[in-house]
Amino acid sequence: MSQGSGKDIHVLHVVPGLGPGGMELVMAGVIRGLSDGMRHSIACLKGEPEIADSHTPQTDIHCFGSRPNEPQLPARLGRLIRALRPSVIHARNWGAWPDTAVGRLLAPPPVPLIFSFHGLGRAGYMPLRRRAASRILVRMTSHLFTVSLRSKRMLVARWGWPEGKVQVIPNGVDTERFRPADRPRRPGPLVVGSVGNLRPVKNHALLLRACAELARRGLRVKVRIAGEGDLRAELQALADALGLGGRVELPGRVRDVPGFLHGLDVFVLSSDSEQHPNALNEAMACGLPCIATDVGSVEEILAGGEYGCIVPPGDVAALTAGLERLIRDPALRRRLASAGRRRVCEHYSLRKMLTAYEEMYRRWSAARG
Repeated sequence: MSQGSGKDIHVLHVVPGLGPGGMELVMAGVIRGLSDGMRHSIACLKGEPEIADSHTPQTDIHCFGSRPNEPQLPARLGRLIRALRPSVIHARNWGAWPDTAVGRLLAPPPVPLIFSFHGLGRAGYMPLRRRAASRILVRMTSHLFTVSLRSKRMLVARWGWPEGKVQVIPNGVDTERFRPADRPRRPGPLVVGSVGNLRPVKNHALLLRACAELARRGLRVKVRIAGEGDLRAELQALADALGLGGRVELPGRVRDVPGFLHGLDVFVLSSDSEQHPNALNEAMACGLPCIATDVGSVEEILAGGEYGCIVPPGDVAALTAGLERLIRDPALRRRLASAGRRRVCEHYSLRKMLTAYEEMYRRWSAARG
């Protein structure tokens, strides 16, 4: 990215935690991508920085270890802001917004505050009290953005955000790192899989149930799901109960995600709720045919089904039918694989995302003066 005056820009990123989630990994990619032209610090409000190794050594990480609804947290954030005097503050998701908005007011003069919405922890909308609070927080925030047009429409219609103040910056994929495999896949049963934390909102059980039905129809498939979480034992038990035991692999968190994706034949996003699913873009960039539930920006990413199959959330019959169609039609898999890769390179590249972030940080850093 660009050099020069950007080195005078210091961005303080505030996040609820630093686990291996999509939002946190995107932030790490932004910091790495803009590290030559800007300084970055992170305030991690809860837990341990599990993905600290995803950040550059120059990135200072401040862990607060805060308790739920800790009344002292805004004052603690205010002290950090006074000590760092960043050019701009970027808070991500609800868990970081209220405390950061108040904390910056305790460190006058107020630093420009950016807030970005990346999704909810579970399917559904925020409680009424939070939606009411967001209308106040909007007035305390310099700039707002989210990761999809669908998300923007929801925030404007249901949360009362002013439409003209909300930008859309889709997540971007490193299309050099995530690219098709340079070797043909070994023969054998087709491998269907996914990447995502083993949490209820990802609904990996839906994928297992669909693959069990495919097996009953005589189709030979294996299932691989990369990710870690509380549902590991429950998902393994479900696989055993469905008769899939030996054909399901749960390797946990994988560091070489492109390598994992290269071992799949079809990628499935079975979530009940998403905003902009990074895993879907990464799979498309790797040249995988994809099928996804109609959540978040899936409709936008897949252009209504032109670049992949879309099924209703939670619908086992629809997911089974979509998978069977892909499995029985190699030509369709090849077409979607090629089209999906092209779609991501043109519209969802890392370079495109970094350019939007850099312009935003520069604009609001300049506004501070």
